[in-house]
Amino acid sequence: LWNFGDGSTSILIDPFYWYNNTISGYQVSLIASSSLNCTDTAFLDIPYVEGLTYYIPNTFTPDGDLFNQTFKPVFTSGFDPNQFSMKIFNRWGEIIFESRNAQIGWDGTYGINGNKVPEGSYTYHITYKIPNKDERRIVTGHVTLLR
Repeated sequence: LWNFGDGSTSILIDPFYWYNNTISGYQVSLIASSSLNCTDTAFLDIPYVEGLTYYIPNTFTPDGDLFNQTFKPVFTSGFDPNQFSMKIFNRWGEIIFESRNAQIGWDGTYGINGNKVPEGSYTYHITYKIPNKDERRIVTGHVTLLR
């Protein structure tokens, strides 16, 4: 007898079961019986692991309208917002923007005076941490700035 930990059970030998809408995980148990009426129980904890979901745009247009004014990755789950870093580099490898807040994007400027950079391709380097693990990941790529 399989007990899937959410109220569902099965008597199949090798069942397939799909969990929906969980954020805590489950404990599965199996009670097996022999023809001599000997029984044993086994347990397995199935933890919930949040999947990493993000999107990094390849172009942005800081041209003064209401759309695409900043470049920033869009993380929806699976990262620790307190362990985030993004750097933007120009073609000579100089850092022209840096942020440790995933909610703050690059607006196409550099320096204290907010000088506008020219249209073109810029390199990003993003580092983030996976929650509940001591694992950091790095994503690099290019973004095109159009005015």
